[in-house]
Amino acid sequence: MRRVFVLINNTGIGGSERRMGRLFARMVGANPEAVLIINAGLWEKLAAAGVVTDQERRVWRLPEPWGRLANGLGLRRGALSFGLRKLDYVLFSLVLLVRYGLAARRLFHLVLGGAYIALPLMLLRPDHRVVISVTNRSLASLVGVSWALPLYRFALMRCACVDALTEGVRVDLLQRDIAGEKIAVPSGSAIDVEQYQPSQAKEPWVVFVGRLIEDKNPVLFLEAVPAIHRADPAARFFLLGDGPLRPQVERALDRLRLRGFVELGFRADLAPVLGKARVFVSLQRQDNYPSQSLLEAMACGAVPVATDVGLTWKLVDETTGIRVKPDPGPIAEAVIALLQDPQRCDRLGRAARQRVVEQHSDERYRAYLNSLYARVEA
Repeated sequence: MRRVFVLINNTGIGGSERRMGRLFARMVGANPEAVLIINAGLWEKLAAAGVVTDQERRVWRLPEPWGRLANGLGLRRGALSFGLRKLDYVLFSLVLLVRYGLAARRLFHLVLGGAYIALPLMLLRPDHRVVISVTNRSLASLVGVSWALPLYRFALMRCACVDALTEGVRVDLLQRDIAGEKIAVPSGSAIDVEQYQPSQAKEPWVVFVGRLIEDKNPVLFLEAVPAIHRADPAARFFLLGDGPLRPQVERALDRLRLRGFVELGFRADLAPVLGKARVFVSLQRQDNYPSQSLLEAMACGAVPVATDVGLTWKLVDETTGIRVKPDPGPIAEAVIALLQDPQRCDRLGRAARQRVVEQHSDERYRAYLNSLYARVEA
């Protein structure tokens, strides 16, 4: 059965987009009968981040006329921007209906917005086989807007198999009446360990990467920085990401007098910074497992300091890093202890990379996905 991978998100790029974009591009490269369907803007972001080369074949990049209009009007956020960009989803949905409405049976693997745009096709052609990946332990957080949640849940109920990134995701789906027999959970995530490697010389860099949203706790990171800076004036700080909390983050920088000490902004390619960093701080409120940015940092030999929530212990234990309470004091103490002991940092960093290589390789995750496809196609 021919395979169609659909990855759609026209509001940004995060760990799910980087992970699945790379995997899908490589799986299509290995299968001459497969195709990747992706919105053009996301593909450009993946290329800028070094996730794809932009030379991959059989990639169908959907144009985004309404998104271009929003950009031309200077609309980055807000209801009008959101509405215009989602009109592109309607266009994408029509494209899929025209292309595959009368085509032979296919296996579709849908991620993020792909579940929305393929829903009309799923209703028209229930004989197509569909796998949907869910990457957030809260479906409501993944969807983002309350009115769209029933649509996403309906798509999950109609598909043949749900790829739930973690057991926490599975529990949330079960509570939403998604049948347990159709939910599969991998043993790990996926990371390109060739792209993310430690630099030969590490620097006293402390890095935070993530969307600027409440769940990521970017302001909490900034509140820990003054104590770290006082203890180690040579330390350099990075808060890399963008999102709706940007104004609050800017105010925190001023309130804590951190201008000039913290680099703030979005970087497409994180590997150069993570490769040199000694410490990576991950402060998610629900779960740091398996955060793509955390995996990338660990692959680069950066020692994680992470909030002790959810399944974080599966990545961060006493052999790979430090788990802390979500409080500026303990966070600062953990980072200071690491910066003041480079040999410990080196030891933990090597163990962190080894854990990612052994448990979260692309090859291992692709084998899991292929086993799902075989099950669905049977």
